[in-house]
Amino acid sequence: MTDWTLDGRLGTQVIVDVCTACQSFWFDEHKSLQLSPGSTLKLMKFIGEHSSTVKPKLSDVLKCPRCAGPLSLAHDMVRNMRFNYWACASGHGHFIGFFDFLKEKNFIHALSPQEIQQLKQNVQTVNCCNCGASIDLQTNSACPYCHSVISMLDMKQQQQMLAQLKEAAEPRPVDPTLPLQLALAKDRTSALFKPDDTEWWEDAARGDLVQAGLKAVARWFIPSL
Repeated sequence: MTDWTLDGRLGTQVIVDVCTACQSFWFDEHKSLQLSPGSTLKLMKFIGEHSSTVKPKLSDVLKCPRCAGPLSLAHDMVRNMRFNYWACASGHGHFIGFFDFLKEKNFIHALSPQEIQQLKQNVQTVNCCNCGASIDLQTNSACPYCHSVISMLDMKQQQQMLAQLKEAAEPRPVDPTLPLQLALAKDRTSALFKPDDTEWWEDAARGDLVQAGLKAVARWFIPSL
């Protein structure tokens, strides 16, 4: 794994261990909760550049890089989205895959039946974000192999929410009303699939909805990250 030092909240720094081969991060203790908004955006951009529809096969036994003790599979939930990670029993930190990191940060949501119906008017198949298998939208509303629901990057947040996250990362006092503004930004949503975003549709047609969303985010913010 490779160390990457990122900005944390309140002027702190967070060291993230990155493994591109297994598409995962290691965070000491609860450091993932201390990432600044700007650092979260950088990790999103990194995931978009280094993730693949071919999901890596992890070892049956994962060990803590600090104490070499075995890691235990753990489950958690953000809003209505479940995510998994592997935790050190001694509290040294946790190991989490790219996709589950996006879930943890509330950037992934499961498509409703209405959204799937809207999507399949233009896309025939998508790849499962969990196992990478192909899902025929005409016959399935979930992965027939691992039974994961069809998910995508939460485009409902769109440019407004990400712009405010970026603004919060600038070296200036953060507006104390920012949490409320972010909540309002999520509520003021437009259509899920923007008909004029041709690049998003082209990427989605290749089968990976999360990758399509990450590329859209990169198009908005690459010049300033």
